Amino acid sequence: MNNIKIFACPTAEEFTKEICDNLGLEMGKIHHQKFKNDNNFVQILETVRQKDVYIVQTTKPPVNERIMELLITIDAIKRASAKNINVVLPYFPYSRSDKKDQPRIPITAKLMAQLLEAARCNKNNNM
Repeated sequence: MNNIKIFACPTAEEFTKEICDNLGLEMGKIHHQKFKNDNNFVQILETVRQKDVYIVQTTKPPVNERIMELLITIDAIKRASAKNINVVLPYFPYSRSDKKDQPRIPITAKLMAQLLEAARCNKNNNM
């Protein structure tokens, strides 16, 4: 387990700590900040080069804010040269919109999956 790092997005810190305690791992060091203009900032505070990284995020409202936190965190970890990025979501956002059952509506669950792929995460693990 030397090659694994687990990071928490802001609303998932308690849950991530429980996961890390059960696995006997230290939670990854990360800094999240919100600027006055409501933009998010993320900085990874330790090396993740060539490591398997897990990012834990909740969908506590507002959901769209949680999605942006997650996407920005994925990007920060990717730019820090992680080998693999795995996303752990206890509940997948927009999962109720997984099929086209009316005319002229989006399939939002698919869009969420495409956003995660575009951010370059390797896996999306729903618990």
